Amino acid sequence: MLALFSFTSLKSILTLLWCCSLSVAPTIEVDVKLIEGLVLKAGSTITLPAKMTGIPNPTAKWMTDGKEVASEGRYHIETTGSSTILSIPECQRGDTGEYILTVANPAGSKSVALHVTVLDLPGPPIEPINILEVTPDFMMIQWRDLIKMCAYRVQGLTEGMEYRIRIRATNKVGDSEPRELPQTILAKDILVPPEVVVDVSCRDSLTVRAGQIISLITRVKGRPDPEITWTKDARALSRDKRTEMNNNYPLCELVINEAVRSDYGKYAIVAKNSSGQAQATIIVNVLDTPGINLDGTLVVKAGDSIQIEATVKGKPQPDVKWTKDESTEEIKKGPRLQMETGADFSKLLFTNSRRTDSGKYVVTASNSAGTCSAQAKVNVLDRPGPITDLKKCETKKGIWSVHSNAVITNKAKVTRLVEGNEYIFRVRAENKMGPGPAVQSESFVAGTQFSVPDAPEAPEVTKIAKEEMSVQWSEPEKDGGKPITGYLLEKREEHAIRWSPVNKDPVPATRFTVTGLLPLHDYQYRVKAVNEIGIGSPSKHSRAVTAKDVHLSSCIYYKDIFMFFLLSIFLGPPGPPSKPEVEKVDGHSATVTWRRPTEDGGSDIIGYCVEKKEKKAMIWVRASKKSIAELSYEVTSLTEGVEYEFRVLAENKAGFGEPSEPSMPVRTIVAVCK
Repeated sequence: MLALFSFTSLKSILTLLWCCSLSVAPTIEVDVKLIEGLVLKAGSTITLPAKMTGIPNPTAKWMTDGKEVASEGRYHIETTGSSTILSIPECQRGDTGEYILTVANPAGSKSVALHVTVLDLPGPPIEPINILEVTPDFMMIQWRDLIKMCAYRVQGLTEGMEYRIRIRATNKVGDSEPRELPQTILAKDILVPPEVVVDVSCRDSLTVRAGQIISLITRVKGRPDPEITWTKDARALSRDKRTEMNNNYPLCELVINEAVRSDYGKYAIVAKNSSGQAQATIIVNVLDTPGINLDGTLVVKAGDSIQIEATVKGKPQPDVKWTKDESTEEIKKGPRLQMETGADFSKLLFTNSRRTDSGKYVVTASNSAGTCSAQAKVNVLDRPGPITDLKKCETKKGIWSVHSNAVITNKAKVTRLVEGNEYIFRVRAENKMGPGPAVQSESFVAGTQFSVPDAPEAPEVTKIAKEEMSVQWSEPEKDGGKPITGYLLEKREEHAIRWSPVNKDPVPATRFTVTGLLPLHDYQYRVKAVNEIGIGSPSKHSRAVTAKDVHLSSCIYYKDIFMFFLLSIFLGPPGPPSKPEVEKVDGHSATVTWRRPTEDGGSDIIGYCVEKKEKKAMIWVRASKKSIAELSYEVTSLTEGVEYEFRVLAENKAGFGEPSEPSMPVRTIVAVCK
């Protein structure tokens, strides 16, 4: 709440204050452009004027870099009763920085920060200057500035001519002194015979497993750039769906995706130019797990022969073992069983088959690269075949109903169940001899994989008045598997038992202004998150807050003149911080920085809140769960490749102020895998 006084009233109060020998806290008035930042060229004069008021007249102190500025040397400070001016003639680049003015008297103090940027000519480029490449037509030059390596391609040269090279740095102020290369450069081709060096990752030989990537990396030098040819077992290779050849000199790479056993062999790279040729060889080994091809299900009549044959492949040659059903004991030869294993096969032969021969036969092949298994099912004529009858029973009814009588696999999807009901399933197998006995499942309750959201954290009251309050909260950690569609806010008086709804329909934002409150009543708030499944549990309640206009009153009594004067100091929320800047952006986080607001609302700033939103979104959400004391914050849990905007709110004892201007949109980085 703001207090408005007429000029006559203000004069009367000031007269009364003077008569009563009261002190008035100081204030500072400066041009807003100085707070936003003063930019000027080196050699000009920095002038920082400010007006100050207070009773008694305040004293002024200037500081920069944590040290007090004295009126000496290049610094001149002129302070009168109501003004102070800091001036720095012939300013230099080192005068850039933040200058803090603090005015004080017995009633208090006030500070303001002024920002100065001095632009000057850049220094010359950093030595050395490197000539990376020279041809009759162009040369490539490299040098370094303060933060990075720079390169430039000079074109339009005349073959046989000598050239001198010098480089200047430039900025808005002008050009630096030149940095000159001491020797001259002759425009002509430099011939260098090829040289091939195999990377240590694949030098001499490379061993991979089937399905992995074969990557043969080499570094090739030569002038001019050599022509590259790859061969396998003396046969030239070409690009295809699995084969890539990447030549980014000096890096030359052969890539074969999804390696197979036939990729084994001797690979060679040949580099050739007008000065000669060079080559290197690499042996590639491909380890493949054993592969088994087996007939599936065999149905025979009792007394017939049973032959199970498997095709077995692998490198090196695998060992083969046969087992039956769940047993780990290896099958042995017997009077009715013959076994034979060769280079790429293994087979079993039963004579005069019996019902006890029915079951699952498993063949396992193993070598140093891994293990592979396959199985075949043997059914005697009177054993059940594919599943043909599936029934379900709702436990409350106790009646079995047929789901399907045409299932030919070992699984089925049952639909139209009632959520919350308990079911039991049973399965029968059937062949020409008729249905077999049923196998019954355990009972279970039909349900959904989704749930209502978790409870948010306890909400906070951010603004207070006698008939309304602003309430803010954070999103819950889990949304139940479905997006949150809104929030329901509830309130109650501090000692009441029942909670009453604030909003009838869910609101999408994480803040809400509650109106129609009773002055001087204490209120508490809680919030529930809503998704497609339903309404989640309520959060913990907020602290109790009294509905009233926020102010601070103090009475000052004067015993000598037997009177008192009530001095009310009205507080307000702080102004907005500066427009935030975004630094250090990666795929899932960004660092946001800002400057303090120019107005603190009459109370010290106690923290900041950072909010975020996607560029196309309409709703701002809180990015920081707790109050931030610093002037920077790392926002996490961002999505790759999405544009975001950020803004900042300052907080004092009166609550949060207006948000800052949004930052420039920034896009998070998308990770690229090679």
